[in-house]
Amino acid sequence: MKKLDQKDLDNLVESNRRYRDLKFEIADIEMTFERLKNQKISIMANLEVAAHDLSKLQGEIQEKYKANNINLATGEYN
Repeated sequence: MKKLDQKDLDNLVESNRRYRDLKFEIADIEMTFERLKNQKISIMANLEVAAHDLSKLQGEIQEKYKANNINLATGEYN
């Protein structure tokens, strides 16, 4: 059976390893990207709920105190 020169075999093995490693890196990036997309969707949904809750509370505070400008650090309003 014929055989490659050791140098050519080494180069081929190294090139194949590099190609495989890069494919794995892409796969890892894609998995991370999908996880981050799902995390973003979840956070956006929570943000919508938080915005609704904040708006409701602001309305209740405005109605109770007739306050338009509230200093969140001190609680003072006008």
